[in-house]
Amino acid sequence: MIMIIITNRGEDLVFYKSLTRGLLAAAVLLTPFASTQGNYASAANTAITVMLDGKTIATEASPKVIDGRTLVPYSSIVNALGGKATWDSKTKSVTADQGGVNVKLTVGSKTAYINGVSTTLDVAPIAENGRTFVPLRLISEAFGRWVTYNQNTNTVGISSTLTVNASSGPFTLKKPPQRIVTLSSSDTEIIYALGGSVVGRPTAIGNVYPEAAKSVPEVGSAHGILFEKLAQLKPDLVIASPSLKSQQATIEKLGAQVMFHSHNTYDDIQASIRLYGQILSKEDKAKELIQDMDKKLASLTQPQTKPKTLIVYGAPGSFVVALPTSYPGNFLELAGGKNVAAGFPKMDTMPQYAELSLERIIAANPDLILLITHGDATEVKASFKKQFESNEAWKNLSAVNNERFEVLPSDLFAANPGLRAPKAIETINKLLLQVK
Repeated sequence: MIMIIITNRGEDLVFYKSLTRGLLAAAVLLTPFASTQGNYASAANTAITVMLDGKTIATEASPKVIDGRTLVPYSSIVNALGGKATWDSKTKSVTADQGGVNVKLTVGSKTAYINGVSTTLDVAPIAENGRTFVPLRLISEAFGRWVTYNQNTNTVGISSTLTVNASSGPFTLKKPPQRIVTLSSSDTEIIYALGGSVVGRPTAIGNVYPEAAKSVPEVGSAHGILFEKLAQLKPDLVIASPSLKSQQATIEKLGAQVMFHSHNTYDDIQASIRLYGQILSKEDKAKELIQDMDKKLASLTQPQTKPKTLIVYGAPGSFVVALPTSYPGNFLELAGGKNVAAGFPKMDTMPQYAELSLERIIAANPDLILLITHGDATEVKASFKKQFESNEAWKNLSAVNNERFEVLPSDLFAANPGLRAPKAIETINKLLLQVK
């Protein structure tokens, strides 16, 4: 018996096989193929149990798996999800309505329409033995459910809610978000790269990525929210830094859920890509983005010896030093450098950074000093050079003697670059390779 479980707990669905591989293969071979659209298998005498939110429902016929996509009888899935379905025999099309959402599909066509907007299907609906089978994922997601599928274990899941692991802990989404607000520029960029969009973004301190987000209203940052603007946007999900936890009740009064999440390291960024891939039902795209990041990182040439490097972040009079747990510090190690501040005591208010201690820096004697600033790079570098030349202690440092101090590009380092982390790491890597 094959069982499909549809749950509201965000858990995967498990298909139980009671037939042996040999019997199933035999059944597949004996099953008549009424369509040439892809390869699919159906065991003729297989009983199928479908459960929605813990309750068993009946299906008119067993699901089909075509090119890795699950198709089910349209009336069974639409009715189970609380919708109404109609069939037009002349056009061989199915129209399904639920909660203000209208879906139209046509047998043999890979073009479907959701509220009149066309979308391309991986597999077209099919007709077999008087039944019309439609893509389970499309119908479920259009009607506000999440779908997960594990090909290795034959696991499919349809859920009314989704529980994910944010950096602040488990978080349950009550429905797929349609109006997302981000308070981190890297979150904005990741969501767009996955094929999503936002209705509100953080206030820009430099270039806006991607270009498509430039026209999106600004609503503040991790340091503070512009609540009047936020209210006007009517978000259903706000993604905020854990530092804004005290604002949770105010955000929720606007009718939005708020997920507290952040990322610092390269691995954290990739975890965020997977997380947003889950939320947007774009897991495959998330894998593709991560693979592309890793490919770029793997192409870098590592220095033969790890140059001792100091990363200073801020502006004259308010500098801090990046520790390995910060994104600049993590990028430095991935680029092939040694962070001389690894043993510096972290700050209470900014645990990924340490106070700038001239005594510790002199003892560490870095080969390379990298500067990160929101200000003008030329002015900052000139200011540092003046300090180096006027301070006897600084003048004795290896990095200063050899004039190895550089201002890193603000668009890659002034804020966490997210998807562009490989480019940031490559930038440091090139500077490290110049140290002899």
